[in-house]
Parts: sequence; structure tokens; C-alpha cells
Amino acid sequence: MIRTVNFLGLPLITGDPHHIADWLVSLIDSTQPPVIISHVNANNYYYLCKDLTFCRYLTNNAYLLFDGIGMKIAANWLGLGWLTDLNGTDLFPLVMTKLVNNNVPLYFLGANELVVISAVQRIHHLWPTAQVVGYSFGYFKETDEDKIVEAVNTSGAKLLLVGRGFILQEEFALRQKNRLRASLIWNVGGLFDFISGNKPRAPFWLRQMGLEWLFRLVHEPRRLWFRTFVVGPWLASHILVNSIQSTRQMLHRKV
Repeated sequence: MIRTVNFLGLPLITGDPHHIADWLVSLIDSTQPPVIISHVNANNYYYLCKDLTFCRYLTNNAYLLFDGIGMKIAANWLGLGWLTDLNGTDLFPLVMTKLVNNNVPLYFLGANELVVISAVQRIHHLWPTAQVVGYSFGYFKETDEDKIVEAVNTSGAKLLLVGRGFILQEEFALRQKNRLRASLIWNVGGLFDFISGNKPRAPFWLRQMGLEWLFRLVHEPRRLWFRTFVVGPWLASHILVNSIQSTRQMLHRKV
């Protein structure tokens, strides 16, 4: 089952990961301009709330997937239930299995050159028949985007995976969506780091307990301290304030 939940005005897609994978593959056809997919975790939600103009633009031009333990806790507080975490690292293998069966050509754009090459090699190891028709590293300027667009279009890719981090990858996708001939642009954040083995994933038992964030914080404290010690408390207060406002409005209507 796939459904869209209203997370304080932001439409987020959730559902069974296998059904989501089927849906993503179904989006890959000749439709133009390409469909844009992005993930919204607590950190991404924080930045969307700080830039409401960009938030509206992204919401109107992309499908947003519900992602991360922080959002799961927040959604539960809001009465939406314990929703499924559609993080890209777990969703990607499900999609890949279906893409291989459908002979879909892929293009990888993101990370540094060593990481993206390692990710492509790992893909060929795991899915020997995967059609990776091209790749480029993700450290480029806006003035270089003409070359990137040409390379992607020339490759014949139907799925473009962009791993440049939020919001660089979203800005690129939105700027170039009318020029890219891929059917689907999937913004995957740091996925290439995990595929390549450049960064370790938490053991399965930790992921089952919802503690992958702690594992990552221990391994990358300088990069992740902000989203842990600033974004986390901000999200809790944000939910609390909105809950209080909603309660007041409901009481006012009853009066």
C-alpha cells in the first residue's frame, strides 16, 4: 500500500518498501519532463522549513519520500502512526532488482570520483547484468551543468541517480529537469558512500532498534553533530508548538 500523509502541510509518501519500489520502476518510461524523487528526513525537513519558497517549489515539482527515525518519531507524535522509513539505502536494492529485470539504463551522478567509481563497480558485482551507462562525480559548479546534462542525455539513461546531498541535488534536478531526457531523477543523498563501502552501515540489529543515527554519529561526529544536537531538539520543539497551536484552534472552534 502506498499513501501520502500530511506532515504539517508537507505531503510525504510512505508505504510498504516493495510497493514503493514497484511504483518507482513504473515511473520509468518516455514521459517528459522527468519525474523527480527526493527523500525528506529530519535534517532535510529542517532546511525546507527555513526556506518556505524552495519548499513550495520542490513540493510542486517532486514526489517526497518519508525518511528517517526522527521523522518516524515526529509523525507518531502527530498522530500519524509509526510510518515506514523509506531511506534510500534500504530502498535502493529493492529497486535495483526490478531495474535489472527490466533492463533499465542507469547513470550515477555524485560523490567524488573514487567513490562513484567504486559504487559502480559494486553495482556490477551485485547485479552483473545492470546497465550502468555512465557516471560523473558530483563536485561541479552550476556553470558545468551543460556538460553534465549532455553526458547524461548522450548515455541514453532512463534513471538518473543524483547523490550530491540535500539541497544541491534537488536544485540541480529542478534546474535541469526540462533538459534531461531521463524518465526519473532520484535524489539519493549519501547512497554512493554506502554502496561503495566508503562509509559503513550500522549492524542490522542496531538498525532494527532505530539506532543507526547513533552509529553514524560515532563514526562521523563532526559532520553529524548539527543534525543530532540542533535539528533533533528543533524538530521536537517544532512538533510541540504545532500541537499546542492545533489544540488551541480546536478549543476555539468548540467555543
